[in-house]
Amino acid sequence: MMITLRKNQTEPVRKAIEFFNAKNSSPSLIVLPTAWGKSILTAFTAKETEGKLLVLQPSKELLEQNYKKYLTLCGADLQVLAGIYSASFGRKDINKITYATIGSIKSIGKLFKQLGFKKMLIDEAHLYPREADSMLGTFLKESEITHVLGITATPIKLQQNTDLNGNRFSKLQMLTSRSKKGNFFNDIIHVGQVQEMVELGFWSKLEYQTTEFDSSQLIYNSTKSEYTEESVQLSFTQNDIRGQIFRELDANASRRHILVFVPSIQDAIEMSREYPDSAAIHSNLKSAERADIIDRFRSGELRVIFNVRVLSTGFDYTGIDCIIFGISTASIALYYQIVGRGTRINADKKDCLIIDLTGNVERFGRVEDIVFEKDTLWRMYGTGGKLLSGIPIHEIGNINRDNLKAKQIAVSQKKTGKAVETMPFGKHKGEPIKNLPASYKRWMLDKFDWHAGNENLKQSILMAM
Repeated sequence: MMITLRKNQTEPVRKAIEFFNAKNSSPSLIVLPTAWGKSILTAFTAKETEGKLLVLQPSKELLEQNYKKYLTLCGADLQVLAGIYSASFGRKDINKITYATIGSIKSIGKLFKQLGFKKMLIDEAHLYPREADSMLGTFLKESEITHVLGITATPIKLQQNTDLNGNRFSKLQMLTSRSKKGNFFNDIIHVGQVQEMVELGFWSKLEYQTTEFDSSQLIYNSTKSEYTEESVQLSFTQNDIRGQIFRELDANASRRHILVFVPSIQDAIEMSREYPDSAAIHSNLKSAERADIIDRFRSGELRVIFNVRVLSTGFDYTGIDCIIFGISTASIALYYQIVGRGTRINADKKDCLIIDLTGNVERFGRVEDIVFEKDTLWRMYGTGGKLLSGIPIHEIGNINRDNLKAKQIAVSQKKTGKAVETMPFGKHKGEPIKNLPASYKRWMLDKFDWHAGNENLKQSILMAM
């Protein structure tokens, strides 16, 4: 039986259908937040798209979920129009609408070309490598598919760089931004902002609770993409996070389905043994053991799951009413995924409490504040306009929307000859502004009386920060 689309679903579905039915389309993205219902967009788009459509999934589980959603929404009688091509699923059917995993079709691009496939919808598009020699790149080249539309909640990709001194660093790059690996996707044709989900009541209300946290022990790894496991563990120990977790569990006795993220398997196992009605989930468990724990958690037999990042994605139990961060992360993607576990609506919960004991909320802000905006480029912002993409991860928090606009103005002034190259007065008079001590530049920005007459100097200082 067909369902009625929600208010915020109509436009992106329409744009996706128009994208595929257009004569010419450049590879593009649709950004949809966690819990938006991406399988709904996939089903409606598949049904209304002219010609043959290949729907690419990153895993067997998502393939099965989206295929079943298609049958549910579009009618089981349409099953004859839909096929599954996935070795892990045990089926290799090609039909008008074909749900597939890339590993199963990577070598048969020419077959899909012969069968007349020109259109591809990619779920979780951020998971696929951009290189031309990747499995996806090879398939697209051989199949000569012309219309590619990706769907994702996080249109960002971790990119590693080296500065002029040979030091390595990492940054989150929008999938539409040029990089050393190229950018396959050229534009975003629709963004469903997180705040829309909140305002329309499609996200559970989130309550944030934070504590003081000494982050001095945290050390970035060699690529500055994340904190080292050793430093996260040391911070966990020295801040007595274990004790704090137990105290928060006791203090929030009304919360019935709690996920706790801890640094190590040993921590998870030991804490589950110490705390009643709890269990540990980690990568060393067999699938059957993990499934049993999740079933007992859903039923209410278990109140708490201590886990080691295992349930950060793909676990969509709607009853989760509390998430406790016992780990620090430098990854906005991981932070978003973890908080996202609590955003699902459930009649038995009024909200989800996010208890952050390890400095993550201060670092990234509230998930509801994340927005994707385009000026000259697409960018990702957080609470207070904090820039989250396109800058080194270790510098997140130093640049916000206003700083960026000021720098853009300064760059424009430099191109037009209006920028100030040297300090016009003071103890550094005559010195190139780019060579001034950072502390002096910050002092000037804080203390000077800025007005229209010296705005060019201010912009030049901002550009040199």
